[in-house]
Amino acid sequence: MAHPDGLACYGRVPEIETKNDFIPAGDIFLRVGRHTGPNRGFGVNHIWAEHEKELAQLGYNTISDVARFVRDIIQPGAPIYCEFNHPGGKHRTTVLKSALGMVILEPREAPVTDSGWIYVVVTAYSKRNPHGVQIGRIV
Repeated sequence: MAHPDGLACYGRVPEIETKNDFIPAGDIFLRVGRHTGPNRGFGVNHIWAEHEKELAQLGYNTISDVARFVRDIIQPGAPIYCEFNHPGGKHRTTVLKSALGMVILEPREAPVTDSGWIYVVVTAYSKRNPHGVQIGRIV
């Protein structure tokens, strides 16, 4: 899904070493995605299906506004949190902008990128209390 401002991506997770673990650097992308049921899916379609009412209350009135909502949360300097509990070691990171909401990211291997990884937006919503510990900030 194209960035509302025409940028190549929505931000970047820097390389982070913490808690005896390694979070690889990677650009953040929002996909059209799919919604397959309650709390199941990813991307624009999932975000809209799960959070349409709360987004509309914030002024994001159509599915086309989901990209703007994600952009408004993922800003340079936004804190990055991680729970370090993914069984496969591909920890989901949470990006928080407390004034608006949270975005949940999932790392994906991307061999053609500089780091070999990208981050895909799983979901975004207006809840603002992340789980886990702060491990860095969006660059």
